[in-house]
Amino acid sequence: MDSEPAIISVIVATRDRAKSLERLLGSLEALESPPVPFEVIVADNGSSDRTPTLLAQWRRAEAARTVVRVPERGKSRAANSAIAASEGELLAFIDDDVVTDPKWLVEIWDYFTKNDCAAAQGTVDWPEEARADPALRDDLEKYGTIVRVHQSPEAPSQRLTGANMVLRRHAFNVVGGFNEKLGPGAAGASEDTELGQRILAVGGWIGYVEHARVVHEVDRARLTERHFAEHHRRLGRSRFEYKRNGLLSSILPNLAKSAFQFGLYSVLGNDVRKYRAKGRLYHYSAMIRLRRDGRPGSRAA
Repeated sequence: MDSEPAIISVIVATRDRAKSLERLLGSLEALESPPVPFEVIVADNGSSDRTPTLLAQWRRAEAARTVVRVPERGKSRAANSAIAASEGELLAFIDDDVVTDPKWLVEIWDYFTKNDCAAAQGTVDWPEEARADPALRDDLEKYGTIVRVHQSPEAPSQRLTGANMVLRRHAFNVVGGFNEKLGPGAAGASEDTELGQRILAVGGWIGYVEHARVVHEVDRARLTERHFAEHHRRLGRSRFEYKRNGLLSSILPNLAKSAFQFGLYSVLGNDVRKYRAKGRLYHYSAMIRLRRDGRPGSRAA
């Protein structure tokens, strides 16, 4: 990183995850530099732990580092503030609970110089030690609450996952920024999914940068029945916010289908498929409550 205008902006929205953020920032310091200048922008969304102190020290160490403070809750709001403060023509978004491979930015730059995609999804892996532990891997696959993204490099992506994604600035100019009614601190989730859908709706395509890899930390608190249920309720609330599915045309038929699948896979002993169906039961049940109450998605952490 240097004093020239940045061509790539790395953007991280964070809140109260100082330990995870410190690991991420360490991995960014170990990045191999692409052939163009880049900057790193961290949007602190009102952290009350040691994150502000950590970021103050990190910011002082190098010029191409920016901290944006966004006290009002909302990951989408924080990300939009970081976009406004950025310079790059490529905007690379990562979550605060991942670490990057050393070649992450090099791979991103190489891909975008060879493809005219509006955006691209990067690979998200679980740690090697988690994948090597059969019991832990079973829980990761069953609950599905810690993201893992592996796709065919031959086909365009159909969605974006914010743990590791890149967009051209032009894409934001065309479709607008993140929906601030979605994501953590608002309806709870899906700010990345909804953004990807807007890009596809205007004819943009989403690529897949297979070798731009990050590794997601495993927080075992997310591998519980309680977290699983709330995770899918957040998905339901968020989808209701931007889809407004009809009760009779969509929500109830899908709830009935999910109930049948849950029963079927319970009998067959397929835990992964059973939990996918179970998640959809929470998902559509949350939508029914919102439809019944006649209100948009409620605020969620």
